[in-house]
Amino acid sequence: MQDVQRTILSQYSCAPSLTALITAWNQAFDPKTLIDTWYKTIWNLETAQGYGLDVWGRIVGVQRILPVTADNFLGFSETQDLTQTPFNTAPWYAGVATTSNYRLSDDGFRQLIYAKALANITDGSVTSLNAILMTIFAGQGDAWVEESGGMSMVYSFNFIPTPVQISLIQNSGVLPRPAGVHVTYSVKDKA
Repeated sequence: MQDVQRTILSQYSCAPSLTALITAWNQAFDPKTLIDTWYKTIWNLETAQGYGLDVWGRIVGVQRILPVTADNFLGFSETQDLTQTPFNTAPWYAGVATTSNYRLSDDGFRQLIYAKALANITDGSVTSLNAILMTIFAGQGDAWVEESGGMSMVYSFNFIPTPVQISLIQNSGVLPRPAGVHVTYSVKDKA
């Protein structure tokens, strides 16, 4: 109820007990505060927190907890992921990689949700893939898509991704792989 005075008969409009009682009921039953809180913490992705972000994650198809491979292994430039390291800096692959679960913060998860929502509606063009990269890695360094010809492309990064970022890049499904296109990954600046 918004204007309780319009609901009171004119003969009772000056009765203080009745108007106080109806005003108190109006405040108690008014759903405006509840609706505003629900909109802010669940429905509005820009301000959602905790459970609200978990709901959005289920809607777009991502999870807050990511399995992160914590180990790097000896690799060569021919490998197509971001875990290879040169001689004398990493062990040989023994057949089992150590994984741990990492829980994204609300801000990190919000960024992942935006990126996955973009990936869900992307047309697979270089422009839209670059928009996804700019959403995920805003302020961390340059990241872009290169067409390398022959139905292949490269996700390039001008910074060294953290293990969590590597998990986002390779395992979360946020970076799309257009149908029939071979995808590789490259770190341009390893300094």
